[in-house]
Amino acid sequence: MSGPPILTAVAPHWHDEENVALLARSWPRDESFELIVIDNGSARDLSVALADRTNVRVLEVDRNLGFAAAVNLGAAKSAGPLVLILNTDARPEPGALESLVRGMEEHREAAGLAPRLVDEDGASQAGWQLRRLPDLRTLVGYCCFVEPGALREPPAGSPVEQPAACALLLRRDAFDAAGRMDEAFWPAWFEDVDLARRLRQRGVTIRYWPDAIFRHGLGASVSRLGYGPFLLAYYGNLDRYARKHHGPGAALLLRAVLAGAALLRVLLLPIRCPQRARDRSDACAGLGRLAVAAIAGWRTR
Repeated sequence: MSGPPILTAVAPHWHDEENVALLARSWPRDESFELIVIDNGSARDLSVALADRTNVRVLEVDRNLGFAAAVNLGAAKSAGPLVLILNTDARPEPGALESLVRGMEEHREAAGLAPRLVDEDGASQAGWQLRRLPDLRTLVGYCCFVEPGALREPPAGSPVEQPAACALLLRRDAFDAAGRMDEAFWPAWFEDVDLARRLRQRGVTIRYWPDAIFRHGLGASVSRLGYGPFLLAYYGNLDRYARKHHGPGAALLLRAVLAGAALLRVLLLPIRCPQRARDRSDACAGLGRLAVAAIAGWRTR
């Protein structure tokens, strides 16, 4: 390699070998673009999937560091000025990385760019991907298992408050100045919301760049983790986000709302089973543990 890469993608990997292989095959053979896969204790041999790729490398750790810590580790091991935070189920379309570099040159004031995410059929995921930073009312809705309404896909170059970090390009200096990702958001969820809030507090902007397109599988880690552990991780990190940015009183309110909503959902299981649960028994166990953890202030998580 004649010099450091312009862009380094950091992709935390936890028992997702199939998507890692797809990502490696889609990665351009251009030394300007480096891919670092952080193997979070999966202990699987990725040499076949990554064979003959000089600009793709694996950093192995002996445990699941979590998404945030893995991103920070990969960013620390990279050398280029641009860091692309990437899920293993998000793959760049041809020309997407070059487009991101051009976009950063065009928007020199921006801290980063959010590319356009599409599903395997090409449908936009912007309504899920691009959101406003959650206020207390929105967090109450989350605790009632109600997602906020989807936003319309904005024009190219529009500022976006809270883009999902499944594919998010940041300038290294902006990422470092914001303190990188908060590793206490383990194993995943809300670390990207927290980072977006801290970037906004610093007065910097992330813009939408739909010319760069990534195919995204949307939530590959939930099925591997299981419904109950997902609930505990997601809402435990929501609690941490609320305490950090809205104070202990707000977090106490949200825990009370969540416990009541979880128990109500248990009562409604005969007529509605959550899609992410294997069956009603799995859902009942997960929701019950969630209610207990919320009432106990997450000390039993």
